[in-house]
Amino acid sequence: MINIKIWLQGEITIENTGWGSDRLLNLCKRNDISIRNLKTIEDGYIFTVNMKDYKKILYFNNKIKSKITILNKSGLPNFFYKYKKRKIFAICILLCVISIFIFSNFIWKVSIIGNDIYTKEEIIKIINADYIPIGYKKSKINCNKLEKELRERFNNIAWISCEIRGTNLIVHINESIPNDKPIETEKPCNIIAYKDAIITEVITNKGKKIVSNGDQVKKNDILITGVVNISNEYDELIETTYTTAQGTVIGIVDYNYNDTFPIENTKKVYTGKTKKSFDLNIINSIIHIPSNNKLKSYDKISTTKTFSIFENLFLPIGYTTNCYKEYNLTNIKYTPEEAYDIANKRLLSYIENLKKKGVSILENNVKITIVNDECIASGIIKCKEVIGIPCDIEVTQEGE
Repeated sequence: MINIKIWLQGEITIENTGWGSDRLLNLCKRNDISIRNLKTIEDGYIFTVNMKDYKKILYFNNKIKSKITILNKSGLPNFFYKYKKRKIFAICILLCVISIFIFSNFIWKVSIIGNDIYTKEEIIKIINADYIPIGYKKSKINCNKLEKELRERFNNIAWISCEIRGTNLIVHINESIPNDKPIETEKPCNIIAYKDAIITEVITNKGKKIVSNGDQVKKNDILITGVVNISNEYDELIETTYTTAQGTVIGIVDYNYNDTFPIENTKKVYTGKTKKSFDLNIINSIIHIPSNNKLKSYDKISTTKTFSIFENLFLPIGYTTNCYKEYNLTNIKYTPEEAYDIANKRLLSYIENLKKKGVSILENNVKITIVNDECIASGIIKCKEVIGIPCDIEVTQEGE
C-alpha cells in the first residue's frame, strides 16, 4: 500500500559499499535519518531513504569515501524531475488528477433500473428538479429519505431503492411486488402496504402480524411489524428490540381506469426526413452547436452521453445528440365501431401489462362510451396482488 506522505516527499533506494558503509549507517542513525528496507549484501548495504535526506547522506559520505550507487527513484519530486522539460504536460496531468478527485465528491449521473410505467427521462427530470440536482454533493444525500419521498411522489411504484456508486446515483424500481420473490432487506424493518387494499392472506415468517383477513388497509399502514416489545409478568415493558419483518401479504386492490381520446383527431405522418444536432454539456451548462434545421413540424428525440473513467465514475462532461423527425398532420375521424375497437385494445393492453407483473384480475368493470365526440373508457378493475413491502425502521437510541 502506497504511503501518501512518503510518495509526496519522494524516496531513493541506494547501494552503499566499501569499508565505511557501517560508519555511514551509524551517522544516519545518530542524525535521525529514517532508513527503510535495509538489506545486507556482500560488501555493504542496500536501503531506502527520503529524497530530502539523500543530500545529508552525501555530505556525511564526503569524509567517509564509501561508494554510493542509486538503484531506484520514486515519488512526486522524481516525477517532476523526469518531466522537467515537459512542465506543462506534468502540470496538466496533476490538474486532471486533482479535478477527478474533486469531481468524485458529487453526483453527475442518475441511472434508473426497472421502470416501465414511467420513462427514465421523466423520472430523472423529476429527481433532478425536485430532489437531487446534477452536481449535488454526495455527502448530503440521505438515500433512505430520498426513497420515501420518491415512493410518495410516484403512486404507481411499489418499491424504490437508491444507492450511490462512484458519481452515479442508481435508482432501482419495482412497479409491482413479484409473487415468487418478495423484496428483502437486512435492516430492521416493518412490512407496510404500498397501496389501499382489502387483506385476503397474511403469511408471517418473522415479526408480528398486525392485520388479518378482511381488514381494509390504507397506503403505508403497517401489516407486519419488526418492533418486538418484551414485557414481564406484570405487563410492564422491559425491553424493545428490532428485527427484519418478513412475510407475504396479499390483498384485493381497485385500479381506477380512465382513457379518453377524441373521435376526430389529427395524425402524424412522418415524411422520412431527419436532421441531427449536438450539444456539449459541461457541468450544468449547455453549449448548443449550430446546425441547419429547416424542418417545419418535427419530433425531437434527445440522447445524452456522460463521459466516465470507470463504470460508475462519471465526469461532469458529456454531449447530447438531438434527432429531429419531420412529419405532416392529417385529419382523421373514427367511426363509433373503430373508436370502440381502439379503446378496447388499449384496455386489453393495460390488463395484459398488469398480468405480466403477477397481478390476478378478479373483475373488469370498465365501460366504453362515446360522449360529445369523445370515446371514454372508465371504470374499476378489481385485482388481487402482493401489497406488502419492507420499510426501514428508524431506531431511536435511548435518550433521544
